Amino acid sequence: MITNEFAQIAAVSVSQMALIFFKHLTVRTVVVHQIVKSMFFTFAIQASWLVSSAIGIKAFLDGNIVVVAFYLLGGVIGAWLNFKIKV
Repeated sequence: MITNEFAQIAAVSVSQMALIFFKHLTVRTVVVHQIVKSMFFTFAIQASWLVSSAIGIKAFLDGNIVVVAFYLLGGVIGAWLNFKIKV
């Protein structure tokens, strides 16, 4: 597990942004029946969920509010990016 707090913040922020971003992209690709893209995005969702949840839950249980805050903020930024980046 990542022990450096800065590395935890970076990893949880990026993985949470990716999770939310890919979730929205998957919905778009399913609607237009793009099966291969949808399968890739589903894999990306699972990988980013695993990383962000592992770090976020451990930080929550350890009482590390800074990492938890970046976990939540990463999700919000991921949703915002989805509306700004057209893929």
